[in-house]
Amino acid sequence: MVQIVCTGKGASMALPKVISQVQLLAQTNTPSVLYLGTPSYDRDDVFEIQTKGFRDRQCKIIKLDLSELPYSQNETPRPITYPTTEEMKQMVEEVDVIQVSGGNTLYAMKKWQELGMADILRDAAMKENGPVFCGGSAGAICWFEKGNSDSMNPTTFLNPDESLTDEQKLDWDYICVDGLNILKGLCVPHYDIIQHNGLHRSKASDAMLSQFPDYPCIGIDEGAALVVDGDVVRVIEGDENGAKVYRKHYCSKANGVQVMVLEENHGDYSLTE
Repeated sequence: MVQIVCTGKGASMALPKVISQVQLLAQTNTPSVLYLGTPSYDRDDVFEIQTKGFRDRQCKIIKLDLSELPYSQNETPRPITYPTTEEMKQMVEEVDVIQVSGGNTLYAMKKWQELGMADILRDAAMKENGPVFCGGSAGAICWFEKGNSDSMNPTTFLNPDESLTDEQKLDWDYICVDGLNILKGLCVPHYDIIQHNGLHRSKASDAMLSQFPDYPCIGIDEGAALVVDGDVVRVIEGDENGAKVYRKHYCSKANGVQVMVLEENHGDYSLTE
């Protein structure tokens, strides 16, 4: 039975209500956590921010680095030794929770496919007593079949081009990326935000959905969370700004996008509804 907690941004994984939900699903107050910071190139500062909720509750956290090491344009890439498939599989099997950071989803998916981690995570999701999966932003998208991603933002690349002008840094658009396909649908994190390119994430996802008629989509505001518990879903409405979760699809008959707000006080919704 798959169990997943997705937040609209990575830092929202530290929200008390979100951590409490992960504890509930993991059936322990101090779950062991395997942290995959691949989308953020395993940066230590991102690790500190996004695991704060677990650290505040004295959880054991294992940081598994799988990205290349950043280098400047004048440097030669440095070699890195990756864990074997069996070593990664054992680490996944021995923890209660898998947390994925925010960052560049496209990079993380390519790296996981290359190293075999993608298949390991998919296999773990098939187990009756597998780990609880969680994460925000890229760490939310990765569990879905598809995601509305800002991975073409040049400032999020492993080695950003230092010669880019401010105008060039803003010249990008959202792309549809493939996730692990544990959950069917298109995930849209940062749903309530206008990002660096000046495009509102919710509006951009409407345009993307028109390419996939009658395909389910989940939009998650930055301060909110979607909780998947087997065949049901529920939501955590977030901060003082009233962060919410949305289910929508492009209706081919009506030739437009239909949106439903998922409310915390409603309780459980059907995953396939």
